[in-house]
Order: sequence, then C-alpha cells, then structure tokens
Amino acid sequence: MKTVRFGLIGPGLIGKVHAEAIAAASGAQLIAVCGRDSQKTSQFAARFGAQPFTDFQELLANDEIEVVTICTPSGSHGELGKMAARAGKHVLVEKPIEITLDRADALTRECELANVKLGVIFQSRLLPAVQRLKREIDEGSFGRLFLGDAYIKWFRTPEYYAPGSWHGSRLLDGGGALINQAIHTVDLLRWMMGPVESVFAYQSALRYPHIESEDTLVAVLRFENGALGVIEATTSVAPGFRRRLEISGEKGTAILDGDDLAFLSLEGREEGTDVTGEQTTDGSSDPAAISNRGHMLHIEDMVRAVRDGGEPFITGHEARPSLEIIEAAYLSARDGRQVMLREMPVG
Repeated sequence: MKTVRFGLIGPGLIGKVHAEAIAAASGAQLIAVCGRDSQKTSQFAARFGAQPFTDFQELLANDEIEVVTICTPSGSHGELGKMAARAGKHVLVEKPIEITLDRADALTRECELANVKLGVIFQSRLLPAVQRLKREIDEGSFGRLFLGDAYIKWFRTPEYYAPGSWHGSRLLDGGGALINQAIHTVDLLRWMMGPVESVFAYQSALRYPHIESEDTLVAVLRFENGALGVIEATTSVAPGFRRRLEISGEKGTAILDGDDLAFLSLEGREEGTDVTGEQTTDGSSDPAAISNRGHMLHIEDMVRAVRDGGEPFITGHEARPSLEIIEAAYLSARDGRQVMLREMPVG
C-alpha cells in the first residue's frame, strides 16, 4: 500500500502528539517539520527522522508532502491551512478548526476550491465507548432524548496562563476553557443530542483574572428536539477531574466518565463500568497527559481518505457545529441574553 507523507507545522506539545501518532499509524510517514525556533525544530525533526524547516513556504514546496498537519495556536489554523491548500496539500487541523465561524468557513471553502481534503481532530469520537454510545442513540435505544450534560472541570496551573502565553488570549485562543479544553466534550454532546436551538451562558475569569477570556463558563442549552442540557467548562477547579458526559432519554441513561462508559441503563439492561484501560483524553490537570491513540486513528483515517478519494471522518463542515455552540455561548455571556443558533453566521 502507498505510504502517505506528512508535513507538520508547530512542533510543540500537541505537535509531539501528532508526530507520535503519525509514527504509530499504518501507512503514514512524517517527512518534514516546521517551527519558528531553528534549534528546537531540528531536534524535534531528528527525533522523528524528518527534515526541519523554519519557513512554511519552503516546507510547502516539497512535492513529496501530501498532507500538512497543523499544530499551531488555534487562531493561526485558518491562514496556515489556506496556504497549504493553495500549495495542493491536504490539510489536517488540530481542534478547534479555527476560533470564529467566519474563519472556519473560509478555510473550508479554500480547501474545496483547491480540491484537497480537510480533516479536523476530534479524537474522542473515535473511542470505543463513545462509538458504542452513539450507536445506541442512533438505534433508538434511548427513545426520545430528554437531557444532555457536559462537565469539564479541569485545572491548569498559573504557568499555563503566564504572561506571554497564547492560552486564554482572544487573538490566538479565541477564548478560554470552553473553546480550548471543553470543545471535545461539547462536540460529543452535540453529536449525541443533535442540533442546538438556543444557548444562555455566564462566564468569568475566577482563578486567573489576568487572562483576557474565561477560566470558568456555565451554559444552559435547548436542543432542536426539545431536550435540555448543561455545559460546565473550567480550568479553575483543582485538582482537575475527568470530563463527564451524561445522556438521558425516555428509555434510559448513560454516563461517559473520561473515556469509559461508566454507566448504561436501558429498559432493564443495566451495566456497570466498561473500562477501556486507556484514558486518551484525560488532560484534566496536565495538558501533556493524553495518549496519541485517538490521533493515530485520525491519521489512519486521513491516509484512507487520501488513498481512496473519500472524505475524512470529521470534515470542516462536521467540525463546525461545536464551534457554533461555543461562539453562541460567548455571545450570550457578553450580551447577557439567550442566543438563538439561527442568529449565527451560516456556512
């Protein structure tokens, strides 16, 4: 089978996860890495047997590269992704796709115009417990859905939000705990429960008042199917706890605790803890404490899309709804009112 060759920009914390995932994935090879710091980039590239670059345009000029994976701060994803698309490279973007809907839509359009694939990393969707829960919902096992709640009570140290960090900045992070840490679980909530009709949110910087955005946000949701929901997103709760997703319907309830299906009760079918043995998304107190397994599955999915001509599992269009909910929540918190999702820009 043909090996699909990757270039990577952003050899930082999440770049390391991507590089390890490419190394572990079947049919993928990392051949180029781009970063601003020449020494650090060279060391990173050497570790993975890749060629180092400090100029992104020079990396894009390498005809062997088929996919560019973007691991830079969130607010730079769109421009870098468009550059890659114009160079004829397929694009794989770490979450979020971008920090605003307009910029996300611009990236999606650019990739479509260039006839290249656009994939977005939401590794939680690929986990076995999540896949099973989604399958049960789609098969009607829950009946009519009543309630969907997402709790992301995480912790970040003062160093994470230190002066000069892009974390918590409006320019590069686009917000705080909601868009950076909670977006994976918000994505799952919407994927399970369906489209959101309205949002009302409050936000504050409670532990870290010096940051531009929030370290704590709460929101209530009404879904289009009539169900209600809650989001609690924070990096202010010490010591940090595994994310939790709770889904309830007329026929039962399920609780996803971290990556484990901790509880499932469906019309007499009650199960205890279904432990996966691997917490791939547990960055509850340490952003480096995640496995590369979910990313590896995304890499292999991108390899399949490039080889077979299909679409990635999560396209730019599929990554949009979670960002739409987040942007609506920020608008609600800013204006102090309920925001209808129909008010948001249409892609």
